[in-house]
Amino acid sequence: MTRFLLLFFCAVLAFGCKPGIPKDIVQPAEMEKILFDIHVVDGYVSSFPTPDSAKKVSAPIYKGIFKKFGIDSAMHAKSMAYYYSRPDLLSKMYDRISTKINKSREDLIKKHEKQTAAEAAKQAAPQPVK
Repeated sequence: MTRFLLLFFCAVLAFGCKPGIPKDIVQPAEMEKILFDIHVVDGYVSSFPTPDSAKKVSAPIYKGIFKKFGIDSAMHAKSMAYYYSRPDLLSKMYDRISTKINKSREDLIKKHEKQTAAEAAKQAAPQPVK
């Protein structure tokens, strides 16, 4: 009976405490949103001709992203260090982020094509004679 109880408690301890994301780390779903916004800003900033201008513009935008999600740069850095140490989680997050970025890019391309087509049709329409 003692062995059974010992085995039972060992099983409860082994399977009862599933490792999860610590409370002081940004949770994966929220981190995906943060990283998506950061990478969109990175894409915008990379189009700047001078690195100094890019740094001046990007710093307040990053602060805005952190404020939007209720974190600070230290929390972001700590969370990134956590996810870097767990590449399986980070890889899954970046797969979803990549899919979302590609979808956003395709949506923007379609929107631009529609606008261009509408402008071309407007210019091709006969002008009324006055």
